Amino acid sequence: MRTAIKAFEVNPSEELYRAASSAIDKAETKGLIHKNKASRDKARLAAKLG
Repeated sequence: MRTAIKAFEVNPSEELYRAASSAIDKAETKGLIHKNKASRDKARLAAKLG
């Protein structure tokens, strides 16, 4: 999950956003992170996407 987010931060693009969002969703589903943190992280990435 962290590597997908870092890749997106280096070069924000729609494709990398989808990959990072998917990784966040998978971590949430497996119980690694809370659903509110997942939502917050995805919102922050969307804001950087513009």
